[in-house]
Amino acid sequence: MPQTDRLTPQQERTWALLVGVMMWLPAELDAYLERSADLSHAEYGVLRCLSVGEDREIHMGRLAATASVTPSHLSRIVARLEKRGLLARSTDPSDARRTLARLTEPGVILLRAVDPGYIAEVRARVFELLEGEQLDQLEDLSEAILTPIRGECVALLPPRSARQDT
Repeated sequence: MPQTDRLTPQQERTWALLVGVMMWLPAELDAYLERSADLSHAEYGVLRCLSVGEDREIHMGRLAATASVTPSHLSRIVARLEKRGLLARSTDPSDARRTLARLTEPGVILLRAVDPGYIAEVRARVFELLEGEQLDQLEDLSEAILTPIRGECVALLPPRSARQDT
C-alpha cells in the first residue's frame, strides 16, 4: 500500500522544480521590469490585460481574474498605476456599482517601450529552452493544474491555437 503522507522521490523532485520555477521565474521578470520600467511583474500584467481590449477598458473584477491577482491586490496595483498616470478608474455608466479601469495614453506608450524587451526575456527564459512537443506539454500541464484552481482565469484566455512548431 503506497504511503499517502509522503511524496514519492519523483514527486518530491518535481514539486521542488515547479516551486523553483514559480518562485524564480517571476523574480527574474520582476527584476527586468523594475530595471527597465520601474514596474512589478503584477503591475505589468495589469497593464497588458488592459491593452488587449479594443477600448483598453475592463471591469475591475474581470481584470483581477485576467491578471491573476486577488481583488485586494489589484486595488493596490491600480492605485499605484493610477498615481503614475498609466491607467484611470471610472464608474461604469451602465452600472454604478462597478468600476472600470482604462489604460491611458502614457500607459500605452510605456507598454510599447517595454513589451519588446519583456517578450525577449520570456522567450529566452522559457520558450527557447523548450522544443515543440515540450511546449505543447507545458501548455497542457499548466492548463490541467490551473483549471481546478482558477478555471475562470483559463476561460478568459484566447482559445488554443492550432499546434505548430514555431
